[in-house]
Amino acid sequence: MTDDIYSLAYISKNTIAGDQDVINAQIENILMTAQSNNPAKGITGALLYSGGYFCQVIEGPEEALEDLFETIQMDSRHAECTILHFEPIEEKGFSGWSMAFAGIDDNMRFDIDGIKASKDELAMKSAGKDLVNVLDELVSQRQSVST
Repeated sequence: MTDDIYSLAYISKNTIAGDQDVINAQIENILMTAQSNNPAKGITGALLYSGGYFCQVIEGPEEALEDLFETIQMDSRHAECTILHFEPIEEKGFSGWSMAFAGIDDNMRFDIDGIKASKDELAMKSAGKDLVNVLDELVSQRQSVST
């Protein structure tokens, strides 16, 4: 067994039917489930809901991330799951969070259509790095407001 840590960044289209209150309740459910299940699997990460898309970074052992991402892809709340990057990392960026919440944005922060249309691996990886940076910044902002 390897101790290598990986980072997986992805976006997926929201398929939750209902108004913003229903969507917010489902996001809360996703967060509570992740915060309950992730520690035992060594998984950390952050989630942003932006412009009708889930934008998430998860970190942990490769096999645990593969299993979790398969579960996410099968979840009826997600469609069009697009991996931005899945690569080994030196250290976790969200190590203090079983699943941090970066917030809800009405407007999309990323060029989703451009990302999904791109077959350029470097462009996808760059979008993944941008997502990690945005989530890190938003989580830090939310933390400083709540403390």
